Amino acid sequence: MLEQVELEGSQLRVSAVGFGCGGLMQSPSRRERMAVLGAAVHSGITHFDTARMYGLGRAEAELGAFLRTVPRDTVTVATKFGIDVGGMARRLGRFQAPARALLRKAPALRRAVKRQQATPETARVYDAATAARSLDESLAALGVDYVDILFVHGPRPGDTVAGGELREFFERACRQGKIRAWGVSQDEGLDTDFAASFAPEGVSQVRADLFHPPPRPADLAFGVLQRSYAALSNALRADAELARRWRHTLQLDPLAPGALPKLILGSSAVATGCRAILYSTTDPLRVSEAAGAVSAPPDPETLARFLALVAEVRGGAAA
Repeated sequence: MLEQVELEGSQLRVSAVGFGCGGLMQSPSRRERMAVLGAAVHSGITHFDTARMYGLGRAEAELGAFLRTVPRDTVTVATKFGIDVGGMARRLGRFQAPARALLRKAPALRRAVKRQQATPETARVYDAATAARSLDESLAALGVDYVDILFVHGPRPGDTVAGGELREFFERACRQGKIRAWGVSQDEGLDTDFAASFAPEGVSQVRADLFHPPPRPADLAFGVLQRSYAALSNALRADAELARRWRHTLQLDPLAPGALPKLILGSSAVATGCRAILYSTTDPLRVSEAAGAVSAPPDPETLARFLALVAEVRGGAAA
């Protein structure tokens, strides 16, 4: 059974694996999107992470449709404020499947949409007015009375995070029953600790993986699989002797189907020092496999050997 873990400071409990909704709308139909979300709950994943910008601005509403099928108090929901989609992307988002098909076939249009969604060069401002407006929009899109966590979304060095007024807003929203906890979800510039403004209550969420551990402890890690899997699988396929040594040390074939993802996911909490991880996919079977990898991680000896082998590859890549 997938463990529930407590996020320090907030005293909020979430499943040790959360489902990230950033790629949810890549599934071509609502039936398939509901299937992958249902597979998450069936596997013991009860934490769902979304944002105003996900799915060309439509992911919150899609998650909201699913939330109407489960008791609200059996799941936790996090959303974010501060980054939105451009007007063109939002208009396309109303016609998600044909829009994505059109973008695949029209490179010039795809580039134009990406330019609108690209991180702007100008500094962003995260203040109470922006947070209040975005929270109300999120609650309406999700069709819920409250979210469990409201994150400052992706601040970068040079952005302005109005910590004092945001803390007052978060505390007020909490008293109003609109949120249960708050914090920062940070994707880049991790040397700047935006979460410190909201310590000790704030929830910290960071991009981290086996090759890029966070510079300080955090509650949740996202992006744990893709970069690590690419780096390790490429290294093993390129070096037969390395692959042989891994097989001998681990007593398994790391290039066998599903073996390497299972090792990465099962070790990510230990490797990143985070209490929980986020996982995203459009395949219901992979959701179940991810939950199983975390609920039944490698034994301590295998885990230590695996992380030692990863450290060697990481050291070689850095050399």
